[in-house]
Amino acid sequence: MLKKLTFVAAVSVLTACTALQDSIKDYVQQPEVNYKSISVGEISMDRIELNPTFNIANNNSFSLPINNVSYELSLNDSKMLEGETDSIGTLAANSNKDVPLSLALTQETLTSLQQLLFKENKLDYQVKGSVSALGLSIPFEKSATLYVPTVSIADLEVVNASFSELDIILSLEVDNKNEFSLPLDDVNYSVSSKGNELFTGALNNQKISEGTNSIQLPLSIKPSDMFSNVFSLLTSPELPLHFEITSPLFTKTYDQTINLTSFFK
Repeated sequence: MLKKLTFVAAVSVLTACTALQDSIKDYVQQPEVNYKSISVGEISMDRIELNPTFNIANNNSFSLPINNVSYELSLNDSKMLEGETDSIGTLAANSNKDVPLSLALTQETLTSLQQLLFKENKLDYQVKGSVSALGLSIPFEKSATLYVPTVSIADLEVVNASFSELDIILSLEVDNKNEFSLPLDDVNYSVSSKGNELFTGALNNQKISEGTNSIQLPLSIKPSDMFSNVFSLLTSPELPLHFEITSPLFTKTYDQTINLTSFFK
């Protein structure tokens, strides 16, 4: 008899919960979740950070408690990570709130990811999850493509020339097809001639805006490292140069021979 009463009580509770949820659905508008934007945080050899932002809107005339947001990130249809935010808090009546997510790819998955980026020059990603509120699970999803910027050599200019030092500006044209800017740290570059390294340099805290960008790399080399004296330079003035540029998002090599005769007349 006791078991039967317990069963009846449990059924009554479940029925009441179901009725309450149905009542909530009748009188409470479900919060709306919409994708807003995405940005890229840190990009380095050890970390790539995607920061999507979703907006939660409460269209009711009273405040609503929003619990948390669960999410997952997939790259080329393979799930890379998942997580859950802290409690969002109370959302005021007829208001909305942006919820930014920080999805960081670290060394565990980054090596294979960068190999894929360099090979395909793009990467399909998907951010999806759900917002928990009032016992409801409200789904959201955003799929898009991350493009690797294309790089070309725009110009090479000798700005100062002497036998002791040759100052060069190497200009790169970088095309960013993404709908957001890309931060770019650790742009390392070097110049060598006939296997001899002549100069190394680095640029930090660069930002590539949407569309076409220009990056200038200053280099200084010493002709005296390649020619024994001015006479030998003038006798054989051809200086073959090999440039190498590396970054977390792209690599570029470039070869050009400079005739130094005009600079020493």
